[in-house]
Amino acid sequence: MAELKQEFVVAQPREKVWAVFQDIETVVGCLPGASLTEPPTPNHAKGRMTVKLGPVKANFAGEADIERDEAGYTGVIKGSGIDKNQGSRAKGNVRYALEEADGGGATKVVVAVDYTLSGALAQFSRGGIVEAVAAKLTEDFATNLEAELSGGDAAADAQPASSAAGGGEPKGARSNELNALSLIGAVVKGWFRKLFGAK
Repeated sequence: MAELKQEFVVAQPREKVWAVFQDIETVVGCLPGASLTEPPTPNHAKGRMTVKLGPVKANFAGEADIERDEAGYTGVIKGSGIDKNQGSRAKGNVRYALEEADGGGATKVVVAVDYTLSGALAQFSRGGIVEAVAAKLTEDFATNLEAELSGGDAAADAQPASSAAGGGEPKGARSNELNALSLIGAVVKGWFRKLFGAK
């Protein structure tokens, strides 16, 4: 399994962030490209994840089991999905931990992912593309989560035009796909930095 790790800080107390993490619909609604396909239970969810990389569009349908440790402010999400159009499969475990930051007035969210990607889209597990997509997902999720916790409109402003213009979409379906085309340019720049030793 490949591994990646992301972290971000939310300017809200840990208890408040933890409470939102227990609301599956809200969490999915903050994640670009993700949506639920049926009402979730506290420990299980079914949905889809759509990511577009240039001309390639992956639309994974799958489900996840959710475990939580309230005392430790940690959780594990075990999920799998299939993209029938591309003939690809994804499987992974997401472990998250909420840590107090800034004297308890903010929360650091640490996320570690073990995953496997097979089929036609397995090529994207090489060369840093998956890492770039994960970084973009984390950045947008953090922005949307902060807006959710603050009761602001930043999450709505971050929606793609195709999603925001539709109106009336159910909770948990904020954006219907993550367009990651710009990430390819970021990956290429990273390659050149490594090649020429640029900082």
